[in-house]
Amino acid sequence: MSDDTITREYPGEQLIVEWRQGLCAHSGNCVRSNPRVFNPRRSPWIQTEQATDDEIRASVSQCPSGALRVRERTDAS
Repeated sequence: MSDDTITREYPGEQLIVEWRQGLCAHSGNCVRSNPRVFNPRRSPWIQTEQATDDEIRASVSQCPSGALRVRERTDAS
């Protein structure tokens, strides 16, 4: 399995947060940026309903390793 393999997907209103465990450097930038959404002590650790899509995009952009990525939903209405 490649390090770039999607480990989990977390759907939001108009986006999906993809997490690639093999790439995660555990910098904590996501947690510091938005602890309502990203909380490793909770299951699931990413809860997209806790913030707007724009807030989630901003937090994901802080990921230095590329382990977190945003994909736009094609089925969003």
